[in-house]
Amino acid sequence: MPARNYFGYSGLDSKRGASLNRTAVSLLLALFLLAASSARSHSTSSVLSIYADENSDVHIVLDHGHEALVPHRQDQTGIEDAKIAADGRTAGWLVLYPNPANDARTKFDDISGSLVIWRGGRIIRTFDTRPTYWSWAFVRQGDQVAYHGGPLHEGPFSHCELRDVKTGRLLASWDGDLENPDRPEWTKPLDH
Repeated sequence: MPARNYFGYSGLDSKRGASLNRTAVSLLLALFLLAASSARSHSTSSVLSIYADENSDVHIVLDHGHEALVPHRQDQTGIEDAKIAADGRTAGWLVLYPNPANDARTKFDDISGSLVIWRGGRIIRTFDTRPTYWSWAFVRQGDQVAYHGGPLHEGPFSHCELRDVKTGRLLASWDGDLENPDRPEWTKPLDH
């Protein structure tokens, strides 16, 4: 009986078996690369725009023609102040909720209760505040966020925080007047 190689082929059949094996390996490699490319497409794509539909679901339009869909959160009425970080891959927006104290004094139907940060096809961080966000900005190419939050009535002083997007850790906080030219550099994109 002729000797068989690792693939079960012998003699002249071993050349054909090796050729079939190379074809199978090439096909498997191509499928793996295609799957890996598809899985990473959101993480390597640039964000072109962000919008919410009539159901308050968030759509993130990417440069390769795809859209990522982020389903709305419970009680969400919409979004506002959507931004794209300088890295082009990170997006963020404020989530609107019904104002629990909807009366003539507050003059707001909805309040911005959450800041959502999205990158690579998924939400990577959510920051919640009470009762509302007034403004926010990306810092350091999207690795950090700064925000101004506080009560529904604006006052002369603002509470601002700088947070790390990856960990959520508080990096700095500041209370003061956003009109003050000597305020910390990270607060300068924020406003009333």
